[in-house]
Amino acid sequence: MRHALGVSPFCLGILLATDAMAGCPQGQEAFTSCRFDDRGTEVFVCFDDQVATYSYGPIGGPPDLFLSETIERVDFEPWSGVGTAIGESVTFYNHDYAYNVGGGFERPFSEEEMQQPQRRFGWVEVTESGVRAASLECTPETVTYGFGGGLYDAKVAAGQSWDWDSKTWISEHSTSVATPILMETRQYGADFDCLPASEFGMNGVRMGDPLAALGKLGTPEATEETSFSDEPIDRMTLIGADIDFFQDVVVTISASSPNWQLPSGLRVGLTRGEVIRILGRVPASYTAQSQSFAIQTCPQSQGAEEEVPFGKWFALIEFGQDKRVSRLTLLTPPE
Repeated sequence: MRHALGVSPFCLGILLATDAMAGCPQGQEAFTSCRFDDRGTEVFVCFDDQVATYSYGPIGGPPDLFLSETIERVDFEPWSGVGTAIGESVTFYNHDYAYNVGGGFERPFSEEEMQQPQRRFGWVEVTESGVRAASLECTPETVTYGFGGGLYDAKVAAGQSWDWDSKTWISEHSTSVATPILMETRQYGADFDCLPASEFGMNGVRMGDPLAALGKLGTPEATEETSFSDEPIDRMTLIGADIDFFQDVVVTISASSPNWQLPSGLRVGLTRGEVIRILGRVPASYTAQSQSFAIQTCPQSQGAEEEVPFGKWFALIEFGQDKRVSRLTLLTPPE
């Protein structure tokens, strides 16, 4: 495919001016690389035990675009184990853009196929906000890709495991919850999933807290937004989070930073698989690859210390194109 833009979509983002020549940075080995002979360009994905890198640019010259990501966070998808071909890919993210680079080869199944040169393939696909912007196929004979070990072993050595259902990696140190927090309850003749009321707070700020108890955090300001009853909302804007008040009571807490988290450890930056591990399972009516989860409060037993009406609060977990939590919101839904 061709993409008609004045600037190549393969170079959008942070353009790196460097005197370094193409290839892997010193101390790194190649996961995959190839050339695009019709464009006179090449791509390299390299790694060591700490960092994975992406570079794209003219053949033999300095890269037009260079990206790096830690081994723990790099989005590597291993071979599924099925099909006639073996192939794997890595995706690097840069603001709204994602660069998916893959390599592989066709497996020979007959004596005749074994006598023929190995058929290799590779690609680079660029998306903008999840929509494909451009795609290139590698010149087959230039593809380098070695199956086995490599990035997979580096991820495992970093304490991660691959989850096929969510197609994400799970870090053991990110999911140290003793008991899954997602619960199932029945009310009004229907079963539904819910979260305990104890989860509806971040960093000591809880849903339903009075403004008077939070004055040390700052002063809320009026907004043009309205509450569930169409009355004005006041908002306290903090670093990494917004807290909304209605009648001087907290009705929404919205976090965009991993520095704000629920008591269970749910926070921005976790992968879908890590969220599901903390929850204990995929919430009802969703899949392991859903773009968001909305889970309501569990109804409280009569006489409970903290009375929460049925469906009073919801937790909204939103995932970005990198398959990680991009925003975490506790909210009071419309009545």
